[in-house]
Amino acid sequence: MKKMRLLNTGFYLLILVVFGAFKPASDSVLDYVDPMIGTDGIGHTFPGATTPFGMVQLSPSNDFKSWNWCSGYHYSDEVLKGFAHTHISGAGLAALGDILMMPMTGEATTNPGTEENPESGYRSRFTHDKESAAAGYYQVELLDYDINVELTTSPRVGFHRYTFQNAGTAHVVIDPTHHIMETIFDTEIEQLSSTTIRGLKESEGEGGRRKVYFYAEFSRPLSALKLSRDGQWISDTKANGEDIRAVASFNDLEAGAQLSVKVAISNVSYEGAEANFMAEAQDLQFDQALAATQALWKKQLGSIEVDVVEEEDKTVFFTALYHAFISPNIISDVTGEYIVEGKKYKTDIPQYSNYSTWDTYRALHPLFTIIEQERSAEMVNSLSSRTSVSNVVLPKWECLGFDNVCMIGYNSVSPMADAILKNIPGINIEEAYEAMKMAAMDEGKHSPNYDVNGMPDYKKINFVPGEIGCSVSKTVENNYFDWCLAQVAKQLGKAEDARLFGERALGYRHLYDENTGYLLPKKSDGISQPQNLTIWDDIIKNYVSGNIWGYSTYAPHDVSALMAMHGGPDKFEQFLDMIFQDTTEIVGEQHVDISGFIGKYGHGDEPSHHMPYLYTYAGKPWKTQEMVHQVMEEFYTAQPDGLINNEDLGQMSAWYIFSAMGFYPVCPGDLQYVFGSPKLKSAELKLENGKTFRMKANNIAKNNIYIKSLSLNGKPYTKTFIRHEDIMNGGELVYEMTDKPTLFGTQEADLPMKWVNAEDLVEQEMKVTYMPFSQQEKQFFAKSLLVDLNVNSDKAEIRYTLDGTEPTENAALYKKPIKLTCSATLKARAFETGKLASKVFERDYIQSKSAGLAAGYPKITLLGAKVDSYGDEQGLNLINGKRGTPVFADGLWTGFTKDDFVALIDLGEELSLTEVSLGTLTNTGVWIFPPKSVKIYIGNGENMALVATKTLNPLPAHEVKRLQHDLKFSKQKARYVKVVVENYGPLPTWHGGTGKYPFVFLDEIYVN
Repeated sequence: MKKMRLLNTGFYLLILVVFGAFKPASDSVLDYVDPMIGTDGIGHTFPGATTPFGMVQLSPSNDFKSWNWCSGYHYSDEVLKGFAHTHISGAGLAALGDILMMPMTGEATTNPGTEENPESGYRSRFTHDKESAAAGYYQVELLDYDINVELTTSPRVGFHRYTFQNAGTAHVVIDPTHHIMETIFDTEIEQLSSTTIRGLKESEGEGGRRKVYFYAEFSRPLSALKLSRDGQWISDTKANGEDIRAVASFNDLEAGAQLSVKVAISNVSYEGAEANFMAEAQDLQFDQALAATQALWKKQLGSIEVDVVEEEDKTVFFTALYHAFISPNIISDVTGEYIVEGKKYKTDIPQYSNYSTWDTYRALHPLFTIIEQERSAEMVNSLSSRTSVSNVVLPKWECLGFDNVCMIGYNSVSPMADAILKNIPGINIEEAYEAMKMAAMDEGKHSPNYDVNGMPDYKKINFVPGEIGCSVSKTVENNYFDWCLAQVAKQLGKAEDARLFGERALGYRHLYDENTGYLLPKKSDGISQPQNLTIWDDIIKNYVSGNIWGYSTYAPHDVSALMAMHGGPDKFEQFLDMIFQDTTEIVGEQHVDISGFIGKYGHGDEPSHHMPYLYTYAGKPWKTQEMVHQVMEEFYTAQPDGLINNEDLGQMSAWYIFSAMGFYPVCPGDLQYVFGSPKLKSAELKLENGKTFRMKANNIAKNNIYIKSLSLNGKPYTKTFIRHEDIMNGGELVYEMTDKPTLFGTQEADLPMKWVNAEDLVEQEMKVTYMPFSQQEKQFFAKSLLVDLNVNSDKAEIRYTLDGTEPTENAALYKKPIKLTCSATLKARAFETGKLASKVFERDYIQSKSAGLAAGYPKITLLGAKVDSYGDEQGLNLINGKRGTPVFADGLWTGFTKDDFVALIDLGEELSLTEVSLGTLTNTGVWIFPPKSVKIYIGNGENMALVATKTLNPLPAHEVKRLQHDLKFSKQKARYVKVVVENYGPLPTWHGGTGKYPFVFLDEIYVN
C-alpha cells in the first residue's frame, strides 16, 4: 500500500503560495455554490465555512430546539448564539457543535440568555438580508452589536474576522460547553500568552465519549481574560470543570477596527491542536486563508464542468457537488494521531470519519470512484484500519471515530467492495476483505432505533425473521452487502466464501408475497405478516422509515429474479406503476425520514433512490426517464428549502449529480451506471488519470426528456447502461433527446440484466426447523386457558416447558392443547431430522380478573396527558390484552410526553382487588424514560383512595429495558381504578437532550 497524503496540509500550503492573491472571477464555479440550500425545511445542512472533507466546519450554531436543528442552524432562526467549529452536513442525527465563539460589546457576560430575550445574554439578532454564504466563506452582521462576522477555514483551523462598527471595548465569548444534543462532562480554558488561549470540551453524544481540544490565537493582545465557572466569575487564568467559559476583552478599539481569531482543533490532544495550528495557520491572515480555501474549492468543484438549459440548474448542480465534497471528514492531526472508539492511534494515511455509509453507499461513494479515486482508496484503507489496527468491527454510522450504530446492516461493505471491484489503485485489498468479512459475520452491533440486528438467525436462514424489528430492511440490505462480498471473494479466488455469501445474497426471496408483490416480514414460524398499508404504525415497525415500497423493490443485485417472481417484466412494470400512482392516505405518525412523494415513492428516503431506474430493467426506459426528470424538477431547487429531506452527508446531492448527467449506479459493485434522463446540456469530467469524459445532450429542452438514441465515442450505442471502464477510459457520450417516448433501450439484449423465468430460479432451502406458533392470541385469562401449538412441517415434533426453562429434545412432547389454570411462561421448540432445531417460541400467559369482565369492559378514559405519536389516541392499546415487547415500535406501546399520564378504568362491576399491574419501557437513546412514579387509586369513580405507590430511581446512564410494575395493596372492593404515571421530568444532564421532556411508554394495565 503506498503512503498517501495526510490530508491536504501540504497541498493547502502549496495552494496558498500559488493562489495567495486569489480572487474568484465573476464567472467562477464558486458563484454557483449556495450553502444556504438545504438550511430550511428538513435539509439539515449548515451554511458556514469548511474545506473539502475538512475537520472544521465553522458555522453559526444555536441550541438544539428540535429535529430541524441537527446542524445547529435553521433558516427560520432570527437569533444567533455564536459560531462553533464542528457540524454535520445534512444528517438526521444531532451532534457536535464544538468550541463556540461569539463577539459582543457592552457588559461582558458568559450567559447566552434566551432566544426570546437576547438582551438577557450574549446572543444577537440577525437578518438574512445581512447574511451571506459561499464555498469556504460565511458572513453575517450581528444587529445587537453592529459587528460584522466573517468566517473561513483551513482543513483543521477556523478563521474568524470581526469588524466592530462602534469604538470602545469589545469582547469575544469562548464557550466550550456549547453542544448539539450532547452531554458535557468537562471543559477547560487556559491563557497561554497575551494573544493565545487553549481549552477542551469533553462530552458524550453521537460521537461517543470524546474530547476536543483547541488552540486559539487573537490578532490583538488581550486586555483581559475573565473566566466563569457555573456562571460565576473566577479570578483564575486556568480552570477546568463541567461549565467553564471565558470572555476575552479588547479595550479602546476604534470604529471599524477588526479582530481576527484563529482556532485549531484536535480530537487527540493539546499538542495536536497546536501542531495543526502551526501547520495550517501560523503567520496566515484571514484574506490569505480565504483565498487558499476558495482555491481549494475551485479546484475541487472544477473536476466537473457543465453547461445547462436554465441558469438555476447550475446553482443546484454545483451546490450539490459542494455538499458531496463536505464529508467524510478528516479526523487525523497533521502528526498522524487520531482517535477511534476512545483510543489513540498513529497513521501514515489520512483517517476519515463521519461515515454515513447507510446513506452514502448508494451514490456518493460511487461518485468518488469516478472523480475522487485517490481519496476513495484512502477512505477504504481508513475503514479497513478499524479492523486491522483498532480491532473493531466496521462501523454502521461512524461519528468522529465512534460507531453510534444508529442504522442497520454492515453498510461499509458496499463502498469498500465497489472501489475494489473497480480496481482503484492504492487499496490494501486483503485487509479490506478481512474487515468486510468480519463485519458480515458480526452479531454484536444493534441499532437503538431499529431493534437487534437479527444476525444469529440471518446467518442460518439468510433472512432476518419477522419477529425482529425492521426485518425486511435488514434482510434486503444485508443480502446486497453479501453479494458485494461474494464478488470480491471471487476476485480474490476465495471460492468457499464466494459460495457462502452468494447464497446469503438470495435470502430476500423467502419474503416475496405473490398475492401483493411486496416483500413481507416472515417470522421464524414460516408465516408471512400481511401489512396494513392504511396506517403508518404497522409498516414502520417492519421497514426502516416505514418504506415498504422502496424495500420491496430493493434487490439491486438480483433484479431479474425479483421481476420473475412478479411474473415477468410486464407484471413488474405494473407493480412499479401501482407504487408511483398510489395516492391513498395513510393515517398515523409518518416517519420523519420519508417525504418527497410521487405516489408512494418517497425520494426523501434513501432506500427508494434506485426505484425510478427499475423501469429500465423491465424494458421500459422511457418511464425511467419520466420519473427521474420529475424528481429532479420537483425535489431539487436553488432555494433554502430546496432539498426534500435530510441531505445526508452527500447522498441526496450525489443522486442529483449522477441523474443530471443522465446515469446512476443502481447496484454499486456491478460496474454499471443505468441511463435516466439528463438535465445538463453537457458535463465534462476531468479524471485523475489525466483523461476526460464528456456527456452531451443534443436537443435538450424542458420537455425533451426522452432519449431518442445514444452514441459513445462517435459510434451508435444501444445499451441502457454505461460501464465504469468506459467512463474512466475517457471519451464522449452523446444523448439525442426528444419530446416523446421512444423504443430506445427496449430490447432485452440492451438491458442491465438478462431476464429470467420464475421456474428457473433455485428454490430457497430452509435449513432450520420452523418455530412453533399458537393460534391462541389471548395472553390474559380469568380462570383457565387452552393453548394450542402448531408447526409448519409435518415432519417436526414440538417439545415444551411451562417453567421458563429452555425446551430440549427431552422436554414434554406436545400432543394436544395445553390447559393453563395459573400464570405461566410457555416455551416451545420444534425438532426435525436433518435440520437445525427451531428458535424458541416464548409467551407469557397471565391470569387476571381483567380478562373475566363483562362484555365491553374494562373501559378507559384518559384524564391527563394526550397520546403523543405512539398508540391509540383513546388509550385502547392499554387494555387490549397484549403486552409490549422491548421494541418501542412494535405497535403495542402507548407514548406520552411532558404531562403526567392519568387514566380512569371502569371494570363494569365492583370487585375485590389486591393488585394493579402495568408495563413501562426504557430506551433512553430514543428519549424513552421510565416514569418518576406510579400511583394507584381505587374507588367509586368520584371518591378515589390512594392504595399503592411505586417510586423509581433516576437513571444514571443509558438503558434499554422493559419493566413490569405489579403494585400490591390490601384487599379492597372497587369498580374504578385510577392510574397516575408521573413523567420522568426534564432529561438529566448526562443525556444529550438535557432539559427537554422524554417519552413515557406504557402497555397493558390489568387487575387482580
